[in-house]
Amino acid sequence: MYYLIYIGDRMILIGLFVFIAFIVVSLNMYDNYNLQKIEDYINKEKCEKYIYSKGSYKALCEDKLLEISNSFSIDIKKDKIEYNYKDIESIEKEKKNILINDKNKISFSKNEEIDEFYIQLEEKLNKQD
Repeated sequence: MYYLIYIGDRMILIGLFVFIAFIVVSLNMYDNYNLQKIEDYINKEKCEKYIYSKGSYKALCEDKLLEISNSFSIDIKKDKIEYNYKDIESIEKEKKNILINDKNKISFSKNEEIDEFYIQLEEKLNKQD
């Protein structure tokens, strides 16, 4: 009798483990679908360079800077922020952020990312003049 209870407890733990593993795999697949959807949009907009940092894609396109946040459900129209190059009057590095027109922030997680992106953004803005 004790043996049957012991086997039953093991089965419950195994079932719980399988359920948790299924949830983790499903969420990972869903997140990869979201990232692919964002990358497809960035490519459709003909953005030359992009980077994923701090939960959002930052992309340098032909005539605009694009930032699209990654979230559980993606609505690109709601989750994107566009900065037209012609409307950008100033850019400045502040810690791990780029300030656009002294009010809008684009955040990065690493100094190397911000340095590279800042240089590329400066080049784009200089070409627009």
